[in-house]
Amino acid sequence: MNQNPSHSQTPELDANKSQTTECTLNIPSTGILYQHPPSSQQIAKANKQAKVKAVFKEFMAISLIVGTSVSTVFTVRSCSNDVDRQHAQALKYQLQFSASSNEGAR
Repeated sequence: MNQNPSHSQTPELDANKSQTTECTLNIPSTGILYQHPPSSQQIAKANKQAKVKAVFKEFMAISLIVGTSVSTVFTVRSCSNDVDRQHAQALKYQLQFSASSNEGAR
């Protein structure tokens, strides 16, 4: 009865056994893969795409700022028109009662 129960859930691995598999690709011993440099057409295309992306970002930022300011102006103007309209209606309503009270006093 020399057995000790193990409560661990991790499997026991041999220390000498490798856990990686052999790769069948032709990789040089340095481990660096060679990649051909991009052609001038690819570089020009990448530069053009970067410029278009930058211009698009600038356009969107400017349109966001302009849209925010224009909508603020229209909101304030609309509220101002509502206040003027309500003030005119209130004066009209008050004049209606003041005119009838003046007629009743005669």
